[in-house]
Amino acid sequence: SYFGARVLILDEPTSALGVKQSGVVLRRIVEARDQGLAVIFITHNPNHAYPVGDRFVILNRGVSMGNWAKEQLSQADLTQLMAGGAELEALQHELAQAGT
Repeated sequence: SYFGARVLILDEPTSALGVKQSGVVLRRIVEARDQGLAVIFITHNPNHAYPVGDRFVILNRGVSMGNWAKEQLSQADLTQLMAGGAELEALQHELAQAGT
């Protein structure tokens, strides 16, 4: 176990790691979850979050944009939400207009 913990909070644990090392961390997250620990995994990487997560909370500047069960969204949906969703689309439209 993890020092008797019931909640494991990880803030960007894979951000400075390579693929192999990130895989080790992600496997440990799954092991902790399977042992009954609540795991809060903070990341900007949907490719890391989606395979190990069962619930997702998206924050934008500290404000919750929503809370979803894994069954409610695809990895593509998660990626879009994490990328800014409507904000990103508005920026792309603005940049396209500026280019004309």
